[in-house]
Amino acid sequence: MLDTGLARPPSPTYTAITPATRAPEQNESSAATELPPEETVTPLSESEDSQRSANNEREQSSLLERFTPTVERQNVIDPDSESLIYIATNTETGQVVRQVPAETLLRLRAYAETLSSQQEQFRDTQGSVQTVA
Repeated sequence: MLDTGLARPPSPTYTAITPATRAPEQNESSAATELPPEETVTPLSESEDSQRSANNEREQSSLLERFTPTVERQNVIDPDSESLIYIATNTETGQVVRQVPAETLLRLRAYAETLSSQQEQFRDTQGSVQTVA
């Protein structure tokens, strides 16, 4: 009888990546010395570059935090249209940053509903007048 299960291919073998296999040129000393490797000194330019990049990242993140407004997000159900509205408000100024659907669209929906209800009322009055006459 045949087995109808899925056959998985064998798992690939993995090779451990160590610092020596990743970048062997960085493990060699920059100049031949008679010191043991533990006592050798790393070049100054590499450490300065890494410090500069770390400081730049910190400065950029603090600038982003300083100039990015904090936003309060909330979902509200509109009582008139009974639809879900997403509102993002700046907590510092109280200004609405983003609203989906927009206020204009909500007003257009209300206007369309008003027109359709008026048309229905007009049809009802026209139908009752015709049946009476």
